[in-house]
Amino acid sequence: FKCLATILKALDALIYVSDIETYELIFFNQYSKDLWPDVSQKKCFHIVHNKDDSPCEFCTNAKLIDEHGQATGTHLWEYQDPNTRRWYQCQDQAIQWFDGRLVRLEIAIDITDHKLLEQQLRVAHKKASSSANMDPLLNCLNRRAFFERFDAVLSQCQRHKYPLALVMMDVDKFKQFNDNHGHSFGDQVLLKVTAVFAKTMRESDIFARYGGDEFILALPNTTQENAVDLLTRIQYELLQLELSPESDFSITISFGLTSLIEHDTIDKLLNRADIALYQAKNSGRNRIEVYRSPHGEAPSTKTPENQ
Repeated sequence: FKCLATILKALDALIYVSDIETYELIFFNQYSKDLWPDVSQKKCFHIVHNKDDSPCEFCTNAKLIDEHGQATGTHLWEYQDPNTRRWYQCQDQAIQWFDGRLVRLEIAIDITDHKLLEQQLRVAHKKASSSANMDPLLNCLNRRAFFERFDAVLSQCQRHKYPLALVMMDVDKFKQFNDNHGHSFGDQVLLKVTAVFAKTMRESDIFARYGGDEFILALPNTTQENAVDLLTRIQYELLQLELSPESDFSITISFGLTSLIEHDTIDKLLNRADIALYQAKNSGRNRIEVYRSPHGEAPSTKTPENQ
């Protein structure tokens, strides 16, 4: 026993032994004494959790023995001290003590630094992941992030037969903004456009910068008619935007809209929305073009002037 006690006392870990039935502290090493100066004639829950009358809620004694009172092996778990806020990796085991009693041997290693490093890595990973998904200028989703989210939305709408609208759009005559007022002013135009969408959209909608001055918008659980109504409101909001005093034109957008049909793929939806956007720009810009099959009705259009 003296040899074992000497070894346990020298270890750089919190080690103590308590009676399985009575919780009486039988042995504690020097590390434990440094943390708990007064442990004489006390039970483990008096020290570990400052409880006076009952075992700790997280006590592992019941997990260390089976229904026949036999040891079940080693139980590993983690614990944060509510007082010091330090973390410990605990290794508990039921063993027979030298006097024949069944006791719990607990070895607790301080892993606070490891936990702090884990937290820092999680924060860094979350930040990196967020940066990889966001457009650095506009603080909206980028193209890659859009497709990651849209894939799940498309599958859900197809599985439950929900309506889904997809919109491709770009800022009309954006090159003139840059040529006439500089790229910094053009950036401000894009920021204003993004702010309008952020204010208008629902949480379930997916809006992203597709590239340059082109944007993409997915509207789950949205019919074609409701999508047109939303885009009309956005057109109105855009007309209310104030640019610099030197500018003599307003921000307008051309929209190409399509809706989900059976057996659609992402590529098919994108192709139809892109065709509708091309039609909107060729028809005078600042329009909402709804894709129609070449063999069906002519494309439906809406502009602020014919509301």
